[in-house]
Amino acid sequence: TGYHSSVRSLIPALGVAQFERAIVNISTIMEIITNSTVDALQKLKKKVQSLISVTLQNRLALDIITAQMGGVCTLINTMCCTYIDQSGQIETDTQ
Repeated sequence: TGYHSSVRSLIPALGVAQFERAIVNISTIMEIITNSTVDALQKLKKKVQSLISVTLQNRLALDIITAQMGGVCTLINTMCCTYIDQSGQIETDTQ
């Protein structure tokens, strides 16, 4: 068709080498973005793990202090929840 021949005539004018350089540049930028994202997620994972540890220590201390009154859940009259650590999933997803 006329459209395809027009496109074919443009490609040599624009230069295959320029397209190749553009693709390499885009690939490099994507790799930098990916590495930065993985690094940020790994740092967040460490912070979350640290927060989990402190939270569990605080919860244990509260349970010991409030044990005679039935524990924290009884005192605040709510159903207690347990956090399920899924930080390993972040590592799996970023590989």
